[in-house]
Amino acid sequence: SPTKLSASTRPLSPGKSNALAPAPGEDSYFAQPGVGDESILHKPLTTGGGGGGGGGGGAVPGSPTRKQGKENTSSGGRLGEFNAAAAAAAQNPAALSRQEIYTLREQPAPPTIRKYNTQRGLTAEELEILQKPNVKRLANVTQLYFLDYYFDLLTYVGTRQTRLNHFKAEYPAPPATPEETYDPLWHKYTGRERANLRKRRVRLRQGDFQILTQVGQGGYGQVFLAQKKDTREVCALKVMSKKLLFKLDEIRHVLTERDILTNAKSEWLVRLLYSFQDEQSIYLAMEYVPGGDFRTLLNNTGVLANRHARFYIAEMFCSVDALHQLGYIHRDLKPENFLIDSTGHVKLTDFGLAAGFLAPGKIESMRIKLEQVGETSVPFGKPMEQRTVAERREGYRSMRDKDVNYAKSIVGSPDYMAPEVLKGDEYEFSVDYWSLGCMLFEALTGFPPFAGATVDETWKNLKHWREVLKRPTWEDPNYFISNRTWNFITNLIASKNKRFPNIQAVYTHHYFAEVDWTTLRTQRAPFVPELDSETDAGYFDDFSNETDMAKYKEVHDKQAALENMADREGAMGKALFVGFTFRHRKTGGEGGESPRKSVLPDAGGFGTML
Repeated sequence: SPTKLSASTRPLSPGKSNALAPAPGEDSYFAQPGVGDESILHKPLTTGGGGGGGGGGGAVPGSPTRKQGKENTSSGGRLGEFNAAAAAAAQNPAALSRQEIYTLREQPAPPTIRKYNTQRGLTAEELEILQKPNVKRLANVTQLYFLDYYFDLLTYVGTRQTRLNHFKAEYPAPPATPEETYDPLWHKYTGRERANLRKRRVRLRQGDFQILTQVGQGGYGQVFLAQKKDTREVCALKVMSKKLLFKLDEIRHVLTERDILTNAKSEWLVRLLYSFQDEQSIYLAMEYVPGGDFRTLLNNTGVLANRHARFYIAEMFCSVDALHQLGYIHRDLKPENFLIDSTGHVKLTDFGLAAGFLAPGKIESMRIKLEQVGETSVPFGKPMEQRTVAERREGYRSMRDKDVNYAKSIVGSPDYMAPEVLKGDEYEFSVDYWSLGCMLFEALTGFPPFAGATVDETWKNLKHWREVLKRPTWEDPNYFISNRTWNFITNLIASKNKRFPNIQAVYTHHYFAEVDWTTLRTQRAPFVPELDSETDAGYFDDFSNETDMAKYKEVHDKQAALENMADREGAMGKALFVGFTFRHRKTGGEGGESPRKSVLPDAGGFGTML
């Protein structure tokens, strides 16, 4: 109403103006003398009084139109009066609250920023979850998966672009190259690229490998010499039953082995080429090491000469240190775990028990066995300390011959295990040094330091290891263990607080004074396998031979019994084997089979002490 409008045009404050719009004859605010563009946009205008005269300037200094940047909006006539009324109403709290709703509606919504309280830290429950071994493994596997996935993807895109550039450089597009020549070449090139792309999407399966022969048998499955059909890569294909692994609670150990193999970039460790699975089994396609294992070498050569034993134990320490650098402890080292490659050098394999926790049932059974072992019969009619080296060696070999499954059992033999592992106590990296000390002792004498003529006697010797560990002597004075060798052995086979604390203490011991650690891998080995091809399996057991198969009869019987065992509580879900699949990026050669051979010492270089 006119009354309200006139009331709204009264002066509101000393800084406000009640001036109305310019007279109809005026053009704009800019036409007023003394009023410039800057004064309108950036500076508040002051009036000369409370009247409506034009001498003080007709602009609305606090006009919302100008404040909001709407300079093109007409401010004359009745619209100017409305703006002045709105400016006055804006001072009313009730009007402000009503206008705020529309103002907020017109403004664009700010981007949502999710804030986290990073100062509070993790709760006790969250920390407990993060400490679980399976959570740690899943975190590591996930991280490695994404790194590997994107590295592989970007590598593929880069190599594909390189191939395309080479093709374009060799065959420029028409008219530089005649169409009748270019078109067939282009179709052939794109066909190869399509085949490569499709091959990347195909999942691995057992049918992609040609099985050549069996080279190993374990408690959980078999090991085959195989060749990948498309790339002709030769590998050792390890096949394990999912059902059996689940029954024995060994899935974690197999996943640990897979994780170690995928990270193994050292020349001292066996590499993993592929890992995949199906409904019944899991598969590890590993680098094939054709020279057999160190156990076979010991069985065929007897006792090693000092310089040869030093060479092999030095390489074993390098292999174990490569595993330790990955953050894993092997815990179950024995001669069967060290393979000899085509050049005669050593590689470490079989990481099933490394780092992960032993099954509680195994720990308890070993602890009880160690505690309950009593006095055993003396096979030679004399106590252990009175037997000669020859008698102890004969007793050990006799036990291995009678119990063909001694070193191939699912639980494993205790000959090389440190006492703290057998007892289930806390342990560290040095438990592997104990095992290597036992192997060096065996390489020089022909038997492990605590081996008895029976398994029970071995357990008894381990329980009283301090009394049993004695420096061996021979009737022939030409054969002996030197002082520095015995000092080195007793720094390995010792209580955990007296063992070598780290690998540097091992490297600098005077036992290795003649060893050049920097060139060890390039030196000529004492024994170099004679191979006809890269698929030569002559240094492994012949599983088509009845005599060789007799060694594994008990293994097969135990495996069959375990298969018939009652199932564990709970179902075996697919999530148990998450993150198992793996592919390496290198491919290699081809070859054929050959007959098996026995390990024979090279008359020119490889000999024994006895």
